[in-house]
Amino acid sequence: MQVSFSSDELSILKRPLGLLIEDSRVSRDILEHLLKDARLVISVGDATTERLIALGFVPDIQIVDGRERRGSRAEIKHMHKSEVRCRNPAGTVSKDAIDAIRKALTLDKPVRVYVDGEEDLLGLVVLKLAPDGSTILYGQPLEGIVLLRVDEEIKSRLKHLLSKLPI
Repeated sequence: MQVSFSSDELSILKRPLGLLIEDSRVSRDILEHLLKDARLVISVGDATTERLIALGFVPDIQIVDGRERRGSRAEIKHMHKSEVRCRNPAGTVSKDAIDAIRKALTLDKPVRVYVDGEEDLLGLVVLKLAPDGSTILYGQPLEGIVLLRVDEEIKSRLKHLLSKLPI
């Protein structure tokens, strides 16, 4: 089973859902300040995960697919204790990906979730499953990194999208 989203629903996700940190401003100091109270730090995307690790932050959960902007990329430095693998076709959220993220939340951290397919929409799964107080970081292509706090306000704002997920 997998869920697809309409072009109108996807257009909502093309805009930053949280705080956009422009590429030129992403630094260890800024991230240290913004992540200091995060319950869990979850990265979605290879470039974002790699950048966080390079700045000294190892995300608790790292969701990657081995691709960047539709092209292959070198594997990210091994900075995890556990790993989970799943299949998730492009433009969808699969039951396999939901199960993998659910499992990742229970394993010893840090955990890397390897996605065969595409990880782009899996931030929605994380938003629905991660405990309040967690922070999701994902890339905004050619702009920077988006920092999204998991709380009832954002869940309410995206309720119509989250309600489509079979969770």
